[in-house]
Amino acid sequence: LVFGFQLSADDHLPANYSMYQANFLFNCPVAEKCFAAFDKYMNSPEVAKENFEVDFFAIQQNGWDDSTHGVSWYYKDADQYAKAGQIFSTSKAGREFRKTMNDIGVEIISDTLTVHSVGVTLKGNTADNGVSLRWSLEVTDPVKFVPLWKNFSKSIEKYDWTSNAYGLQSHYLGNNGNGITHEIWAAFSSPQDALAFLSGLNASKEFAAYAPESRKYSKFKRSYMEVSLKMYNPD
Repeated sequence: LVFGFQLSADDHLPANYSMYQANFLFNCPVAEKCFAAFDKYMNSPEVAKENFEVDFFAIQQNGWDDSTHGVSWYYKDADQYAKAGQIFSTSKAGREFRKTMNDIGVEIISDTLTVHSVGVTLKGNTADNGVSLRWSLEVTDPVKFVPLWKNFSKSIEKYDWTSNAYGLQSHYLGNNGNGITHEIWAAFSSPQDALAFLSGLNASKEFAAYAPESRKYSKFKRSYMEVSLKMYNPD
């Protein structure tokens, strides 16, 4: 599940909520071939029977690196994470997928493992909220930053331009030395709604008060938009 109820990382997760998220951003020179290769892999018998929850998405307004697309896997527990890795590494489908992507000339840009520290759904479900805005941060003082951000996020829920869902992910592995420790995300049903959110956010008094305070405990790294191209087994 991409979105869930508000919770802390130490709380018990609901049964339908992903415990871990594996996120792969890559550069694909021929987008339709990359999607076809991944779709074939997901529909192979070895993978399809596991009903993994996965999102294949396009990346827009990425000024940070050369990533054009991404895939996120949502694992309910450590066993599911291990099973997905085993299938990818040892199956015929995994071997064929890797070869195809190499032949296309795909370059993996980043490979991270994250967990949700906060997740809030205001309306809609995973399948309805296929567009998200993301902000990558280096948080220098989580004890002070997280409550500040949670209070700010709660304060803008009242506006008609607010997101359908939002959350904060903590990086466990794979930041490639770039300093990113956390990801803020906000989800929407369309790019138009995401743009309306940005306009409302940047004009709000709440953001004007939050922004200088947040810089005391965090460093902004990048921002971009994700647009889902296909969700597999959305929960």
